[in-house]
Amino acid sequence: MRDEFVPLEVFLRPAPRAAEIPAIEASAVATVAPESAEAIGAARRFRAGLADAVDVAVARLLPGIARDVLARELRLAPADIAAIVAAALHRFGDEMPLVLRAAPADVAALADVSIAVVADDTLHRGDVVFELHSGTIDLRMESRLQAVLYASG
Repeated sequence: MRDEFVPLEVFLRPAPRAAEIPAIEASAVATVAPESAEAIGAARRFRAGLADAVDVAVARLLPGIARDVLARELRLAPADIAAIVAAALHRFGDEMPLVLRAAPADVAALADVSIAVVADDTLHRGDVVFELHSGTIDLRMESRLQAVLYASG
């Protein structure tokens, strides 16, 4: 093995795309010792594996972090349930809901809504479920959070 200096950026350079491999391999064979090429390949594989591990960890941790932040924010300022319902009625205006189910603590805030509001003990504050002829529109906090996380991922 030759004792020549190889800059760190050579080891951390992104792995080549498939179309670039033949050109890189040809130039690498001409300028880099086989031992160095093997070390570079190992470093790139390690870097790719590390990047994959970080992606998996972020995907696993992000929902929990988002739930914690949302819970903290809701303790500081409860959800504006009337605004949530108004936005949903506007968004789903084509389908007229038959019943609006909400947490018992939120029913009073929905007194001005033009459809029947039913208290549902299975729902938490800020949760809303619209019942339609064709099914339901689930606007529970958990469902809305999942939609945001899915859209951002």
